[in-house]
Amino acid sequence: MSLKFDLNTGYPDLSLVPRGRLLEHLEGVFESGRGMQYTGALQGVASVREPVADFLTRSLSAHVPPDELMIIPGTLYGIDLACRTVAQPGDVVLVEEPTFFFAVHLLKMSHVEVIGVPMGADGIDLDALESALKRYAGRVRLIYTIPSYHNPTGNCATAANRAGLARLAAQYDVLALEDATYQVLYYGDPPPPALKTFDLGGEHVALTASVSKILMPSLRLGWIWASTAWIKRFLGYHTNSTPVLSADLVADYMASGEIDGQLEVVRAMLKRKHDTVMAALREHAPDWLMWSAPNGGYFLWLRLPEGITASEVEQAAAARDVSVMRGSLSYAQPKDDQTLRLCFAMLPEPDLIEGIERFCAALKGF
Repeated sequence: MSLKFDLNTGYPDLSLVPRGRLLEHLEGVFESGRGMQYTGALQGVASVREPVADFLTRSLSAHVPPDELMIIPGTLYGIDLACRTVAQPGDVVLVEEPTFFFAVHLLKMSHVEVIGVPMGADGIDLDALESALKRYAGRVRLIYTIPSYHNPTGNCATAANRAGLARLAAQYDVLALEDATYQVLYYGDPPPPALKTFDLGGEHVALTASVSKILMPSLRLGWIWASTAWIKRFLGYHTNSTPVLSADLVADYMASGEIDGQLEVVRAMLKRKHDTVMAALREHAPDWLMWSAPNGGYFLWLRLPEGITASEVEQAAAARDVSVMRGSLSYAQPKDDQTLRLCFAMLPEPDLIEGIERFCAALKGF
């Protein structure tokens, strides 16, 4: 059943989609005769990879060569592709604990063992990560990580933590896959550089992201940034399902330079919504509720006191037409039932305020 006040779903606000400009660029694609055939080059044609590489070079403040890019149908595809490339059934994939809930489901489809590694405000626990690398030596094939404005916690790994993770990946010869979905969605100070930039040898970190959160999710267009050797390996497992029309449309939009202004608009709206939610929680939430205040991304991570479960809160909120997500869904091995994830990105601000007020009213019933 769909509830009116959706604080669960991690989708963008569609009012951010630059409909008019995308329509104009789409007309240009059709007029040029592009974007209509089944497929292009397996890696993505140069005319698409080049403007994407230019955008990433600007937005990540790092040199991204076009030949180190692969155009794919979204970040989830990148996670699946990386896993299929490096892992066999029974191998181990290490993830942060908690992590993006759907990534856990997706990884398990490859019949790998998904093992959670604890994390804190500074990022993944490096000692625990090394212990896991030793414990599962010879079986760990991938480390999946969301260093910036983590889903679901909102945490942002420090530069030292990123450097440590990259060092361990190289030391134990394991690929780390960086989900950079939220790297550019900051509304305070910028985050540390992408984890990929700490990969000194260039062979132990790959980065994946997409335009879903900054332009339009239904475009289903993303990328992997990795060494040319890794790109070659990924291509061997690529289904070539990247939508050509979307690729040409996004390439033209990025080549125009409009993507930079669009990103500023997205950041500004996210900041307003973040500030709105924080103010509403401070005014209406019971004193016992604990939460984090991220400086980027989509999510707030809440902790409940002993004696109150997230399952109970989820039901109480639903009775007030509010949808929230139990934090236990974000663990590879579910632990307690005392955390919740709230998404503030999708709802318009009036609904966001009312949704938080209703949610807090539900909490006060405990």
